[in-house]
Amino acid sequence: MEIRKRFFKNIAVLYVSGNIDIDAAELIEETGRLVKEGITKVLCDFTNVNVMDYSGLSIMAIAYKNITNQDGVLKFCNIPQHIKELLKAARLDLVFDIYDDEEGALRSFDLTDKVDRLSLRRRFKRIDIGIPVKYKLGIATDSTFYRGKVLNISGEGLFIYSKKTYPASTPIYLEIELGTGHETIMLMGDVVWLADKSLQLHSYPGMGIKFSAIDPKAQEKVIDFIDKNLTRRSKT
Repeated sequence: MEIRKRFFKNIAVLYVSGNIDIDAAELIEETGRLVKEGITKVLCDFTNVNVMDYSGLSIMAIAYKNITNQDGVLKFCNIPQHIKELLKAARLDLVFDIYDDEEGALRSFDLTDKVDRLSLRRRFKRIDIGIPVKYKLGIATDSTFYRGKVLNISGEGLFIYSKKTYPASTPIYLEIELGTGHETIMLMGDVVWLADKSLQLHSYPGMGIKFSAIDPKAQEKVIDFIDKNLTRRSKT
C-alpha cells in the first residue's frame, strides 16, 4: 500500500493505492501523525485501492477511531464498488462518512463546521474501561451466554475482549452493568470488526460491536456513564 498526501486548506487528503490488508498499518500511522500535528480533518481517497480484506476493515476502523476520539473528522471518497459491498456487509457503511467524489467530500467539511456537533461528540466520546459483559448470539432464548470484558465504550458501540468471537455482521445481544449498584442495561449490536493479533496484541481476541436499534434511554445512560468517568479522571 502507498499513500500520497496533499493539503486543501486545513484538510489533509490521503490518496491511498494498492491493497488494504494486514500489511497496511501505514494508514494508522499516517493518520496518527496528522492528529499529533494538530490536523484533525482528513479525507481518504480510495480511487486506486485494489483489494481490501477484513484485516483492512480493522485498520480503517482503528484509523477512524483514532481521529474521532480527538474530536476530528475522517471521511472517505471514491471507494470502489466491491469495497463498498464489503463495508456494507460489515455494517461499516453506517459508521463511516462516505462520498462519491472528492469535490463533494471536501465541500462537506465546510458544512460540518456549521452544524452543532455537541450531540455527535458526546455519542462518539469513548472511554477505556474494564467492566464485565455477558453476550450471546442474537436474541434466541436457547443460545449460550458468554462472558467477556468491555475494554472501551462509546454511545455508538463497544469493544469486547473475549475468547469467543463471532464473524462480522453477526447480531449480538449484550448485558452490561455500568458501575457498582447500577441496573443491568440490555443492548443489541452487530459485530463490525475483529481484533487482529499482529496489530492489537493486547486486545486479541476481541470484537468491535456497533449498537443497533438502541433505546434512547439506554444510550443516554451509556453516555452519562462515560461523561461521569471522564470528569472523574480529569480531576485525579
